[in-house]
Amino acid sequence: MNGRKINIFYLLSFICTIFLIAYISLIFLPQAASYVEYPGIRLFMIAIIALLLIAAGIQLFLLVKPPQSEE
Repeated sequence: MNGRKINIFYLLSFICTIFLIAYISLIFLPQAASYVEYPGIRLFMIAIIALLLIAAGIQLFLLVKPPQSEE
């Protein structure tokens, strides 16, 4: 494994973030399509999804980052 350890907390956080993105995209937005305010809701949810994707990318980076050597 070349000295790499997976931080389980980053892994769980990454999985929860991906589930939240999937829920917003596949369940929440289609249900909100019947509302008059749908364009505003959709725009806001796209911004939220973009922020969640950035967070997921950071979590993935931290997940695979090699551990720092302890002094």
